[in-house]
Amino acid sequence: MQATGSSSLQTYRMSICVSAGGLSVSIYNNIIGGKPLRHEEVRLKEGDVPHAVLRSMLTRPRVTDMRFSQVQLVADTPATLLPLEDFRSSELLTIHRLCFPRSEAKPTEVCHEVLSTLEVVVIFSLANEIQEVVRNLYPEAKIRSRQSLLMEQAFEQARQATGSPRQFHAFVSPQALFLCLFQEGRLRFACSYEAENDADRLYYLLSAWKGLQMDTTEDPCHLHDASDMFSGRLCHYIRQVTVE
Repeated sequence: MQATGSSSLQTYRMSICVSAGGLSVSIYNNIIGGKPLRHEEVRLKEGDVPHAVLRSMLTRPRVTDMRFSQVQLVADTPATLLPLEDFRSSELLTIHRLCFPRSEAKPTEVCHEVLSTLEVVVIFSLANEIQEVVRNLYPEAKIRSRQSLLMEQAFEQARQATGSPRQFHAFVSPQALFLCLFQEGRLRFACSYEAENDADRLYYLLSAWKGLQMDTTEDPCHLHDASDMFSGRLCHYIRQVTVE
């Protein structure tokens, strides 16, 4: 299988996301963009072998018949950030073990991604078997952290925003909450929290908001993938809440 196809044939983009609870494969049209043409999500059950499930998802005819100009393997796993100027590749494993002492990741499973525009390095882990399945099918696939994608998305919105020089973003997922703050175009804060319910999400968000000395009247809070109930509760504390 090829990661790129000839220019005379229609090519697509594929995003493969791996989390603790499941796997997903999304395929996008290169020209149209927007929502995926195809999306398949599998919740892992007890006894499932993640890399075997993923191989099955990627070797179905409806996927193998397509040519991809870009393939991303996205790790939705715990990650930590380090200022680019402080990063040393020789210290990668030490930093990961310091931040995640309970992690059982092998040295070859610890990954990093340099975000030059944001001047940070994202450190995370991804199972070797998952990497091998994707690399064998798509040798040019890029391994990325979900937190990197979220920060880049927030950065683009912050660049285009008007009004307050501080732009606060909150990304909600079933088991976590990711927060980041951009001030005058620079990343000032980013943190991920384990949060499986709206009560915990509200607590972490408001704690970060207070700690960063955000203004509850003037500064905007951008919510992503949040429930109506959560956004409604947040509006009791922060005046400018937008749901993305």
